[in-house]
Amino acid sequence: MAVDSSSSVNLSAGYRLRQFNGTIVFIMLYMCSCAFNFGYDVGNFGGVQGMQSFGKRFGECNATTGVCKLPPWLSSLMTSLPFLGKALGAIACGPIAERFGRKMCVLVLACLSFIGVLLQTTARTSAQFTVGRFISFGMTGMTIVVVPIYLAETSPKVLRGMMTSTLQLMIVFGQLVASLVTFGTQHISGDRGWQIPVGLQFIAPALIVALLPLVPESPRWLLTQNRLEEAKTSLRKLYKKHSEAEIDQEIDILRHAHSTEQKGSWAEVFNKDNRKRTMVAVIAMFGQQITGQAFSSQYSVVFYQSEGYKSQAFLFNILSNVTGLVCLIATWFIIDQVGRRPMLMTGGTGMAIFLFVVGGVGVVKNPSNSERGGLVASFILFTCSYNLSWAPVSYVVVSEAASTRVKEKTNLLASVISIITTFVTSFTIPYLLNAPYAALGAKVGFIYGAINVVMVIVAFFFIPEMKGRSLEEVDELFATGVPLRSFSKATTTPTATYIEDVDIPRKEPGSGEA
Repeated sequence: MAVDSSSSVNLSAGYRLRQFNGTIVFIMLYMCSCAFNFGYDVGNFGGVQGMQSFGKRFGECNATTGVCKLPPWLSSLMTSLPFLGKALGAIACGPIAERFGRKMCVLVLACLSFIGVLLQTTARTSAQFTVGRFISFGMTGMTIVVVPIYLAETSPKVLRGMMTSTLQLMIVFGQLVASLVTFGTQHISGDRGWQIPVGLQFIAPALIVALLPLVPESPRWLLTQNRLEEAKTSLRKLYKKHSEAEIDQEIDILRHAHSTEQKGSWAEVFNKDNRKRTMVAVIAMFGQQITGQAFSSQYSVVFYQSEGYKSQAFLFNILSNVTGLVCLIATWFIIDQVGRRPMLMTGGTGMAIFLFVVGGVGVVKNPSNSERGGLVASFILFTCSYNLSWAPVSYVVVSEAASTRVKEKTNLLASVISIITTFVTSFTIPYLLNAPYAALGAKVGFIYGAINVVMVIVAFFFIPEMKGRSLEEVDELFATGVPLRSFSKATTTPTATYIEDVDIPRKEPGSGEA
């Protein structure tokens, strides 16, 4: 008899919060702290490149005004080139995660962070600083591949969206901390003004390495290595409420589900069984970057400065990160209840509207104070909409869509495409914004606003709803050829569910429970 698992599972916020235990909370915060330095680095450089001390060390000084800043070509290179390091990190992560486990990836990414930050803090040339960011971003590439995989494999299905979206929450939290630090050090003269915020990036990898022995390895990965007893140990830590009989039953179900768990080849990523799943993963990660996040996250300070907000630019950046963090916290509570598709489409629509407002103000030759205030508000609200939609939801979708046999390869492909997209947007934005190039200024909002409209349409047709589904149920839905737009209404067989369903109460007809 078929069951519609997604509709019968209790997905209320109260019930989901009660499913946490100490271990699940720990691994959620620990794994997502790997993203803290990513967010901190992006937010840090977004502010640092607007500092006089940084401009004096690596940029050019105007003899007339005395203002020191990076020229557009150097800002473009120092911002965009590290994303190639991120791509290499993502490429290296797949084989490491597949062969040596998820924890080994975490150790490697922490080591890369140490090396990259050391090179940045001791830099005396723009080349050395950029190489340091290049290596640090290798860490971020590994993070966006391994963290969604690990969290999807270890979280109960009713918590999967909540836990995976914490990755983006930590990225934005890192950006917020960075914006506060750069706000406090912006007026410090000499190299200390930029070295202090950069050097603080040593803290997160130190904590990651120190706490790594406490992290359980993914039981799914352990089973692929025929390490049965270790898999049981991991499950006992993750599901402390389960009896030994339930742990054994869970192991039996996972072994049955992955009885053909020879890792697939690259050809399988694109075969008729997986090409649709690959497409969903790629669209999710491509949409996360093409919709204009680099405009707000990496160039917000210099954009505000170019619009005449010399003294308030750092403060606006803080406000943007605070509101973005609040929106992400809201997302954390509602994503498993509202679903992936509604959040992508609603948030994407808001992003388009606010960017069109930014572009509209850019058309006005001499905007009034209220119009300039509307530009700032719209730019901040764009960030809010992004953090309610594409920012966190993309990681959830890519962690759910990929087939287990080719999960690492699919996540790698989607992540590399995302990184290349970020590189292109990061590289081109200074040329679009500034003279003597395109000099569009705020009118760049029209370009990314139109892109957001396109991505809302794409999400409607090609992103399935997978909330409340076990990974095995998702496998079944893709295998049976259910139209992507119909996933939320489709039924699955009882054998596709986890043993964790033993503890999940079903709604009684007419109960009206969310």
